[in-house]
Amino acid sequence: MKRIIVYLFALLFLLTSSVITYAAGNKDRYVEKNNFSIAVPETWDIVTIKGLKYKILRGALDNNFAPTINFVDEKYNGQLDKYTEYFMDQIDSIFGENKEYLFFGEIITLKKLTGKLIVITSFQQEMLIQFNYFIFPKNNGSYIIITCSNLADENAKFYEIFINTVRTFELL
Repeated sequence: MKRIIVYLFALLFLLTSSVITYAAGNKDRYVEKNNFSIAVPETWDIVTIKGLKYKILRGALDNNFAPTINFVDEKYNGQLDKYTEYFMDQIDSIFGENKEYLFFGEIITLKKLTGKLIVITSFQQEMLIQFNYFIFPKNNGSYIIITCSNLADENAKFYEIFINTVRTFELL
């Protein structure tokens, strides 16, 4: 839970940091040695934030917000459905009443890795932010969570970018 809280605060920091088009077949990838690989949306930056385990993918600042794709992992001994329930309990405890669940479903990557997608909105710094949480099991009794964030009223602009990017995710 501590990692998730640190991660959420990092997201808030990035809200005021540096459209975006996703090109299918984009050759730029963020490769985390011995962990995972994912395509980087065209024109996005790969950013290192001190204190975070993984780098962050960040789009251009627009309307005082930079869309991001963040990565965290967490040890959990249990099946994907049980971890997803646990993760939703964490969302409830962190956001409290300041959230609305919009979607819950499944996603399958191009490499046939099956995960879960949870979409919520929450007011942060007087902005309605949409968080798209993609949860994937790893082979070592842990899970990786990919969080894609954008201004909620710009979701149509980012939905395809996030889905296409996460579909390129693969474990190494």
